[in-house]
Amino acid sequence: MSVVAILQGTDAQDRQSTLTAVELARRLNTPVTGLFALPDPNAVLMVAATPEATGLTASTAQSIIDLQLAMKETAESAFHDATSTGAHGLECTFFHEVNTVERASANAATLAQAVVFPRSAAKGGEPLNLAFEHVMMDARLPVVLAGTDEFKDAGPVVIAWDGSNGAARAVRFHLPLIRALGHVVIAQAPKDLERDIARPVSEPGTLENWLKRHDVKAEVAEIDGDVGSGLLALAKGSGACMIVAGAYGHSRLGEKLFGGTTRRLLEATHAPVLALAR
Repeated sequence: MSVVAILQGTDAQDRQSTLTAVELARRLNTPVTGLFALPDPNAVLMVAATPEATGLTASTAQSIIDLQLAMKETAESAFHDATSTGAHGLECTFFHEVNTVERASANAATLAQAVVFPRSAAKGGEPLNLAFEHVMMDARLPVVLAGTDEFKDAGPVVIAWDGSNGAARAVRFHLPLIRALGHVVIAQAPKDLERDIARPVSEPGTLENWLKRHDVKAEVAEIDGDVGSGLLALAKGSGACMIVAGAYGHSRLGEKLFGGTTRRLLEATHAPVLALAR
């Protein structure tokens, strides 16, 4: 098992993902893998049957091969540069997989201790957006989004808790990271507790006791107003290094893929690492 950084062949984003992956792996004392996946160029070209199209098809295939090679070299260089100074003796491996990035990312997320996407992957039209959405919405596997700022070393983990299945999955999936990072702040809006008053598991004390049984120190903090804004404000005020949350999402036929609170966390300009599960 390892912490996997999903790479896209652009220098800044690949460095961001790798540095976050290294910091998480350092706390877990586990290897780091840089995963760069692109499909076989011949598999994405339409086969043309006419003799006139043969040369054009071959030329197009070679252009795609050259572009993929350049992207791979960029991703590999960014990964090695980012791991050369901060890996602290961890095993670091760059891996190029001939596959769709959606499938490769989902395969990695199945057994990895964390799979890290760049923050830009949450935005439509970005290179890794479809892979990020596939892992979250279709494969229903946990993901970690790199923070927009430098990883904070000593800050707590903020857990967004409403007792929902998504929130519980996020905590269970990311428990090794939570334990490795240490102190936890359980954040809850009073309106959520009032809404779910019939469900004892919604009480933040329930999660606090569960975390203590797993040797994690926790405290409870209330957030007011909009939940997304409250979580971001709490994270900033406490110097949090990570927010753990259940991702609320609509189907792909909906107007928006993710619900309001999740969308606000995804689109924040300044935010720590974000660990999500649906």
